[in-house]
Amino acid sequence: MKKKVLSVLLCAAMTATLLAGCGSNEDTPAQPETPAEPVAETPAEPETPAEPETPAETPAGEIPQDYKYYFSFDEADPAVHLASRPNGTVEIVEGEPLLVDGVKGKAAYVDGVNGLKLDVNGVGQTYTVSFWVNPSRFAQYMPTLQYGPDMHGDATGGQHYVNFTWASWNPTSDELSYPSVWAYDQNAEGSPWPNWYTDVVDDHNKRWTNVTMTVDPANTNADGTLIIADLYVDGEKLVGTDAEGNERPVYVVQNTMEPSDNFDFLLGVNYWDAIMKGAFDEVYVYDYVLDASQVKALYTACDATAKYEEPAHDFVVTPTEGAIDTLGTTDLTMGFWSDWTEGVELKDGETKIVNLHNFSDGAATWDNYVVGFCNGKNEAHTIPNDMADYKEYLVVRADAYAWTPTTNSGDNADEFDINYSWGNWTTWQTQVMQDANVTLKISRKDNTITVDATQVDYNTTENTCTLTAKNVDIAADDPCYFFITGEHCYIDIMSIKDDIKADPNAKDTLGALNLVQAFWSDATDGFELADGATKTVKLNNYSDGKNNWDNFVIAFANTEVNTDALPSADNYDGYAEYGVLRADAYGWGDASFAYEATTSWGDDWAGWLAMMQDADVTLKITRNGGEVSVDFTFVGADGSEWTENITFTSTMDASSPVYFFFTNENSYVELLSVE
Repeated sequence: MKKKVLSVLLCAAMTATLLAGCGSNEDTPAQPETPAEPVAETPAEPETPAEPETPAETPAGEIPQDYKYYFSFDEADPAVHLASRPNGTVEIVEGEPLLVDGVKGKAAYVDGVNGLKLDVNGVGQTYTVSFWVNPSRFAQYMPTLQYGPDMHGDATGGQHYVNFTWASWNPTSDELSYPSVWAYDQNAEGSPWPNWYTDVVDDHNKRWTNVTMTVDPANTNADGTLIIADLYVDGEKLVGTDAEGNERPVYVVQNTMEPSDNFDFLLGVNYWDAIMKGAFDEVYVYDYVLDASQVKALYTACDATAKYEEPAHDFVVTPTEGAIDTLGTTDLTMGFWSDWTEGVELKDGETKIVNLHNFSDGAATWDNYVVGFCNGKNEAHTIPNDMADYKEYLVVRADAYAWTPTTNSGDNADEFDINYSWGNWTTWQTQVMQDANVTLKISRKDNTITVDATQVDYNTTENTCTLTAKNVDIAADDPCYFFITGEHCYIDIMSIKDDIKADPNAKDTLGALNLVQAFWSDATDGFELADGATKTVKLNNYSDGKNNWDNFVIAFANTEVNTDALPSADNYDGYAEYGVLRADAYGWGDASFAYEATTSWGDDWAGWLAMMQDADVTLKITRNGGEVSVDFTFVGADGSEWTENITFTSTMDASSPVYFFFTNENSYVELLSVE
């Protein structure tokens, strides 16, 4: 049954009788032609026009065929590429996207590991983009379609894009809503970053949705800096309103579809956020604005109720670059207790962090990594049992099972505390652990040993397990070492390091030891930076190592802030920022902000990220009138030294009050001194 929908203006003008007909079935004859009820018994009926004569809606027109780009995904297309995001950049990878049933023929599937890059260049200031999407998982800021002439800022030093994404911007709900529209032009005055959300919170998960946006540069805001776009979902225009009932326009920045040698047109992937899992179909790009009937045609020509079966992930064992040790072989034939890492000392009261990559055959829950504890240090790839006076304290498997020489968690549950997050063991065994990044937090205190595991699968779904053995046959002064082994798996050991130890002499701290923290959710006091002054700051930076921005941030403002309230105009009268500098040589600021950055590491972002997980940092901050220069020196846990300089200017001059403070994201920062 097709449902007819009246336009907003027409419905407002109709009587209640006509409104009752808005949802009538097209296949049902108009009531005056139905002989079931004599006209004499219903005198009002003859005055009601037959539905075919009622201009109740703008009918769907024809899909214009003069598009600049069209992707049906019905067959392999050389202009459609798989794209991954290694080390913060989007790169084309070998292979072709899987094709599944779509809204019209076939659709292209993305698996959460790779998205799609289409051979599309900009078509000018005036344009229409349209696509169908069916997501099977979503996350904050995860992209569906994102495009721009310099999305990453590589060519111009300033990011420029439009992103159709999920976001929790609706003030009435903490839930993520789609489509949220996010645009950015870092090089424009004021670095505009308009964002728009739907009034009705809806994630549109696991169903087909058509999204179309038309952009006419003649329609702008009052100062002409932003374009007011029209956004349609499933053929209907969306209109957002604020608390007072005023319309919230869908703003996009200028020139987002300008042709460029650096133009990106990406589906399900961008340079920063989680990669989407789901399907795309019927992508159109026009160099003019489609009218409402043409937009409706893009929707009605397809089957929004179409279903497809989620393809199985093709697991391929690929050794991880940069591993410090490996266990087993890539054919996954390693027998139990046949290969081991070097023993790592674990003193009483200590915690060690192990990062590894686990590839499993998926045949049994125990075909994964195993952690063993004993009284001596074995050499790498040598059996611990051959050590003189070998004593085994505990063995812990990835599947939440453990044993000591006298007990096991199956028969003696009271000797162990076990908590795991997954509910479906088959999925965990056959999908999650076949290709998982694993972080182990291994702790010892008196006669208690705890293994806290976080297992992140190929599409970034996180599973956790904490197993604590409470009465291990070990005293505080007994030697204890742990090693990694496994069965029918291949393991890359990426790092083994000490847990973060809070410095009791720190002047201030930012974030939490678990390295989970939202941006701009914690800040230090502000410190004055007078004209001609130089300040030297020392701090410790502990990062999760996942993203360049998951580190400390230094901000410069006109107001002295303090730890009682976050820096914002709401909390401080007249508050304004001159500039904000991230540790990864990236910055933004006020309308006149401009900066230059140089680093010692060049393109070695993987090395820099690894170093920043545990770095001693010294900053030398110098102000000369309206210019501020910051010299960064980073010293990694391995003693390696990395340097960076950022110099910026803004609206400040020699007479301006300037204060700096620190904030951060997904990191733990200890501010040691400011001199």
